[in-house]
Amino acid sequence: MDKVKHALLIATGLYSGIASASSTVTGTLTHNGLPISGATVSIADATTQTQADGQFLLNVAQPGSLTLHWSHPQYVSSTQSVTAIEGQMVNVGALSLTEMPERIQVLGNITRGEASSLLLQKQAKSIKNWVSADGIGKLPDRNAAEAVARIPGVSIERDQGEGRFVAIRGLPSQWNSATINGDRLPTAEEETTSRATAFDFFPSELIEYVEVSKALTPDMEGDAIGGSVNFITKNAPTERMLSVSAGYGDAEQAQDNAYNVNLLFGDRIGDRFGYLINGTVWERGWGTDNYEPRRGGDSKGIKRLELRDYTGERTTYGVNVSAEYELDGSSVYARYLYGTLEDDERHFKHRYRFDKDRVELQHIHNELITEMHSAEIGGDWEFGDGLLDWKLATYVNEFRYGDVPNGQDNSYFVARFDQTDVGYQGLGCSDASFGCADNLAYNTIDGGSDPWDAISTHLPSDFAMVPSQTKLKYIELYKIHVEEKDKLVAQLNYRQPLSDQLELKLGLKYRDKERRARYADEFYTWDESKGPTPTLADFALIDQPGRSDFLDQLDIDYSTQFSQVVPLDVIADFWTQNRDNFVLDTDESISINLGRGLGRNFDLNETHQSVYGMLTYEGWDNWIVLGGVRATRTDTEVHGYAYQADTQTLSRATGNKDYWSILPSLHLTYQFSDDTNFRLALTRSFARPDFGQISPGTTYSEADNELVGGNPDLDPTYANNIDLLFEHFFDEVGVFAAGVFYKDIQDPIFTSTRKGEYLGQTGVTIMRPDNGDDAWLAGMELTYNSSFEFLSPALSHFGFMTNATITDSQMTIPERDKKVNIPRQADLLYNASLYFDNKTASVRLAYNFKDEYIEEHGSSDATDRYYGEYASLDFSATYQINDAILLYLEANNLTDEPLHYYLGDEDRPLQVEYYGAKAMVGFKGNF
Repeated sequence: MDKVKHALLIATGLYSGIASASSTVTGTLTHNGLPISGATVSIADATTQTQADGQFLLNVAQPGSLTLHWSHPQYVSSTQSVTAIEGQMVNVGALSLTEMPERIQVLGNITRGEASSLLLQKQAKSIKNWVSADGIGKLPDRNAAEAVARIPGVSIERDQGEGRFVAIRGLPSQWNSATINGDRLPTAEEETTSRATAFDFFPSELIEYVEVSKALTPDMEGDAIGGSVNFITKNAPTERMLSVSAGYGDAEQAQDNAYNVNLLFGDRIGDRFGYLINGTVWERGWGTDNYEPRRGGDSKGIKRLELRDYTGERTTYGVNVSAEYELDGSSVYARYLYGTLEDDERHFKHRYRFDKDRVELQHIHNELITEMHSAEIGGDWEFGDGLLDWKLATYVNEFRYGDVPNGQDNSYFVARFDQTDVGYQGLGCSDASFGCADNLAYNTIDGGSDPWDAISTHLPSDFAMVPSQTKLKYIELYKIHVEEKDKLVAQLNYRQPLSDQLELKLGLKYRDKERRARYADEFYTWDESKGPTPTLADFALIDQPGRSDFLDQLDIDYSTQFSQVVPLDVIADFWTQNRDNFVLDTDESISINLGRGLGRNFDLNETHQSVYGMLTYEGWDNWIVLGGVRATRTDTEVHGYAYQADTQTLSRATGNKDYWSILPSLHLTYQFSDDTNFRLALTRSFARPDFGQISPGTTYSEADNELVGGNPDLDPTYANNIDLLFEHFFDEVGVFAAGVFYKDIQDPIFTSTRKGEYLGQTGVTIMRPDNGDDAWLAGMELTYNSSFEFLSPALSHFGFMTNATITDSQMTIPERDKKVNIPRQADLLYNASLYFDNKTASVRLAYNFKDEYIEEHGSSDATDRYYGEYASLDFSATYQINDAILLYLEANNLTDEPLHYYLGDEDRPLQVEYYGAKAMVGFKGNF
């Protein structure tokens, strides 16, 4: 790194000498204290556009007394006299823009936000999409992930009906980059061991705008094969501002309420110091009705049917504190971000064990907590004839369980009761050639009697659970704690116009990462020497909450077959008071000491070191050329555990992997006219292996007879990318865009599967990640947004926005005799919305669709595990009472679309769950 730094300083000094006879003028454009991107700024013969932070940098070939011009389609054009001094940088500070009165009268809230985003897209020097703060505020989206789901080619993965992970162009979320203020966040999540960040903990109220890059430039981190989504938080304003919003809502499935409060205040003290304080809280009840037909491995027969009734309360907190201080010719800033999601989940699960002839009743309670902190300091100052900006940051993300069942046993808490000798009826299937088992249930697609949406419990007609015969089987403490820290992220960028046509940018970045993951699954059974095993009859029972309308979307009534249950707080207290009456079941439990679950217990240390150089040239008529290269070194060391079954000894295992990633890129933009662009991008990007994939340990699941191991020697996955895009912009809110893209992917990672032996068990399915043969992905994107004014002037306030992304892919898995799709690659994504928008009222009906995709490959087409297609119909409306107060109504999931996993065919479900519709009303005030 010392050699790289030395080279950067030499290059900086060299280019400073080249341009020393000129002068540089810099500044920032703002409106109501917020930065304005995409404005045109000119002085003499030099012209540029402001960046996302409102900043501009101009090289003046002939210094002297000059006039600075700035303009933007949404604001009044202005000028200011500037004296450019040879060999020096002149900082004109923050320049204000005033919105045009006629624009306020003509455009409404939806079209104003869309116009801002389209202007940024038109003037960008690479392939990008944007969502402004106005645009985010007018959509019924509550967290950072949901805020981008309507951008072309962007989709999200959901949990309990809320957006979590962001994906681009149908690729896996871990093959994309989701960042805040340009930095990847550490990941911490209950089950996921990938590098993808779950953004359900980060409220959209903290976001100023979102920048989506589908073709990376050298000044961006290169670990994003699909693309990068950058969430930019609000910064200190240039003048006083106060914003207040509050809302109240209802969740149909949970039959519970929700509220949201957001407060933002910013001001300046004198001419130099500005600050902003933004706090938000969102609390909502939620409910999910779920059924899961569990099948053994690749078997099509159902060994157990699970009916899961979830209710819970989620609370999201967000804090953004920002301050900046202007110095002569430079500035410094500091930011603090906090986001957390606390999810109190209560869950009753009936499990009909066809293969064991018993009914199992699970009582489940847990508090899931995800908490993120970040602190940033940075600034910029004049360096030669250019601008040097720097940032130091630290980020911490943690997942843990709350104090359930108590402060000692923090866990996913489960109490299971069993009743045996059920006598299930109607199992098996009618097709003898299929070879079905008599103790399994089958869907009609496999010759059984059960439709996919009405799977029978196969209980005898006179069956009833008898509390005195339903014994406590075990208490389960499922424990996970994940903490990931980017202890230090340091970056330095230097930007200098070498002439009025050529601009240089150089930079360095360093990250020091640490991840600690701990996992255990402890099963405790009653010690019968302390007395007889408790049964349901030993507790005061209640009707299961919400039982009367459980899964009423289906053509079957499950709720009449439910037994009474123990209140969850009562069963937790019972465990706490009787803990000494239980013993650990070492045959069922998973922990480090037992030599199990080793693949999920590891300590990782990793550093990333990057250097880049980039040139932007605008000297040819109507052409913009941006090119350069980024080099990134990754050093990974991961410590895990190895278990020797024959000697039953546990030892530490270590894996190391170091590699350089060289990532060149070239972006060409031809401006056919002021409203039409042709773009071509040739880039190289990569994706590091997931944390769980490089863990040197293993995890064995006795229930599924599976051994899952890691592979520290995995190579990263690389992609050579070609993007071609045509854009035509019309009016202030209209665009037609069509593009194609192709990705040549090397060393994709897949899970190899074979049969073997482990811990004396034969026929064990052993799964391990490996690098596969090369793969490819190709696709097409289409966007068309317009008002209906082209049909009639009377329809000028009505319009539509549509976009679609079509993709296909191919990869090879050694165990399969045919080409298959890349996991998690969806063939079709599209959004469609209709709106009415004027200066007073805005109404939008929006539809979002994501096609099915293969989540995990099986041994054949019939045993591939799919995530089914998902569609959401949402509605939002606003009414502007006056210049300060706006009322809003938003509603999500109006058609109550289910989440649907299935095996090979949608008539063979693995998991189906319903969330119900949600709605909220409230107000927003800007003062």
